Amino acid sequence: MIAGGPEEPAPAIRMLNPRMLSKRLRRRLRDLDRTGPVPERPAGGVPGPQTQQEPAAEAADRLTDRIAQAQVRLEPRPAPPPPPSGPLEELAPGQAVQTEHGTLYLIEALPVEVLPGSEPIIERLGRLMASGPTGSDDPLAPLRGLPVSDLLLLDTETAGLAAAPVFLVGLVMWRGDAAEDATVLQLLARDYSEERAMLAETARLLARGRLLMTYNGRSFDLPMLRERTVYHGLPRLAEPERHLDLLGVARSRLRGRLEDCKLQTLERCLCGRERWADIEGAQIPQAYHDFVADGDAGRIRLVLEHNRLDLMTMLEVLPHLAGDR
Repeated sequence: MIAGGPEEPAPAIRMLNPRMLSKRLRRRLRDLDRTGPVPERPAGGVPGPQTQQEPAAEAADRLTDRIAQAQVRLEPRPAPPPPPSGPLEELAPGQAVQTEHGTLYLIEALPVEVLPGSEPIIERLGRLMASGPTGSDDPLAPLRGLPVSDLLLLDTETAGLAAAPVFLVGLVMWRGDAAEDATVLQLLARDYSEERAMLAETARLLARGRLLMTYNGRSFDLPMLRERTVYHGLPRLAEPERHLDLLGVARSRLRGRLEDCKLQTLERCLCGRERWADIEGAQIPQAYHDFVADGDAGRIRLVLEHNRLDLMTMLEVLPHLAGDR
């Protein structure tokens, strides 16, 4: 994992900040405090007149209760130190790859190197994809029954918004048919001239998949990649035949239950993780421009970690969005 810092003290537990919950959920919790718990189902499993619910409503209640009871493991650390200074090859080891369109920088890692203890995340993904559809309204139906080797995860980082270069593409791919065959790839343009080669290599890798999974990729990542591909005069971007944008799934499942549906909000409330020393998204464009100007990879190292953790969080929230946990 691209990480570092002093030895950290033992974890502490902090309850979820009530301000992170929606007004609707806070009212519901106050009502429960006044009226007591919901009556249990009668013996034999037959619901009484006050407890009978539709399956979808029960799943929604379980998800709401999980958010309300969430505990975030926080380590009482001091403010993060400044990022180290140094060349890219030392702070983020990888290799320069020469292609017919130019050179790019490639970094490859196993999921457990990105997020220690991530083996259960990969195992749950394998079980989810091996299972059959749960119904016509299953939001993750495109994943079920699909070999993992047909799946690609994508997350990009750009040097701004409209017409800005795409300088980093993060992917999760599978080298084989088993869930544990996952690998995390990052394609980096070390300066503006390497964007063309990075885009061409991204297109080559995307052409290998049948299902693309993103978080807000329908509105941001793919339009940016298409725009920059046209700018560089490259062939039309090859894309998997199907696209699952998890932002839409999260909004349909969680709207009104969380303060927002940002990926890191889901990470805190559903995965029980909170990042330390992460770079803010608004700081990423300037971090890249500074790296191109002076070659110091200290902050780009933080961008690389941010990108890789976003990919792992996409995988980790899947069972929660599917109702499988």
